[in-house]
Amino acid sequence: MLFPLYPETSRVWVYGADRFLSGTEEVFAQEQLDFFIHKWAAHGTELAAEGFILHHTFVVIVADEEKVKASGCSIDSSVRFIKELGKELQVDFFNRLSVLIEKEGELKRIHFNQLDEYKNWNIFDTTITRLDQMRDRFTIPVLDSGWMR
Repeated sequence: MLFPLYPETSRVWVYGADRFLSGTEEVFAQEQLDFFIHKWAAHGTELAAEGFILHHTFVVIVADEEKVKASGCSIDSSVRFIKELGKELQVDFFNRLSVLIEKEGELKRIHFNQLDEYKNWNIFDTTITRLDQMRDRFTIPVLDSGWMR
């Protein structure tokens, strides 16, 4: 289970890279993410948060807002962090046209216009905002995704 110590209502942010990260890049990204999370705060109060790299492509951040609510400024700082990380790695974490799909453990990154060719696959839903959504429906069938034309 993802983030077992966090309540279902925890806030989640998912940033998908436009390509898979190499092992070295993933280690670097995790180190940078750990450093950022350690100092991440809302109005001077440290957030109860954690982050990790998933499937060599997603940066996932979770915050327990029952303890400390993420403020607009703290969310802005996390977006700046992701943009800076993307520059360092030469990766675009904000390209919504590139999607990750999965079938029987096989992962593929495709342009969303190609989804017609992968109707029997699952797509990762990066629009989720809560931990319960991530646990229950982070991957959904392409046909149910709303992306099909």
